[in-house]
Amino acid sequence: MSRLPRRPYVDHAAVAARARQQAGEWQVVGEYRSRVPAEGAAHTTRTARPRRSGTTSPYAPAGAYETKLQLTEYGCLVLVKYVGGGAG
Repeated sequence: MSRLPRRPYVDHAAVAARARQQAGEWQVVGEYRSRVPAEGAAHTTRTARPRRSGTTSPYAPAGAYETKLQLTEYGCLVLVKYVGGGAG
């Protein structure tokens, strides 16, 4: 049984910056192999939870971004939209 190829690395700082520049428009974060990790990525984005302690999420402040999921042939696509505001 062969392994599936690795997904490309997601540059979340670049995605967040692009979403801020194009506020109100949906931007692709990445495609995940299943809905479970995609939901985790979407939740982390909406809540602006940093991946490591001592760091700041590029999606801060919490609530400044909306997310949605789209099922694809190969997994689940995560999309993000900057809506401003947030808990900051």
